[in-house]
Amino acid sequence: MTIKNILLAGSAVAFLTAAPAMAQDTTPPAPAPAAAQAPSLTLTPGATVRGADGELGKLEGVHNNAEGKQELTVRGADGQIRGVPLAGIRQDGADVVVGFTKAEYDAAPPVAADAPPPPATEEPAPAPTEPQS
Repeated sequence: MTIKNILLAGSAVAFLTAAPAMAQDTTPPAPAPAAAQAPSLTLTPGATVRGADGELGKLEGVHNNAEGKQELTVRGADGQIRGVPLAGIRQDGADVVVGFTKAEYDAAPPVAADAPPPPATEEPAPAPTEPQS
């Protein structure tokens, strides 16, 4: 009888030590939802930038503002380049749409580093030099 008890005890120990391993969940974690991923945009200089109430101007590029946040640089109809926050940015075909109104754009200060160059003026001709003898 002792052999039966030893075999039964050994089987019970083997089963009890294997049970926690069998109870573990082996399914992989679910991927993050698509809504949490950042949208993919194609920002092309010269693209039309539209706000909530109409066209703001043409895209020049992207820069960091005084607070260190990225914003679009947009050249308006007046020729000035102003920063536009990236909040609410999305793409509509070739156009870029932002959550910024025309009034907010017009009230924004021009970006000094990207101000348009002054109009070209003719340089005066150099003064004639007299031939040396």
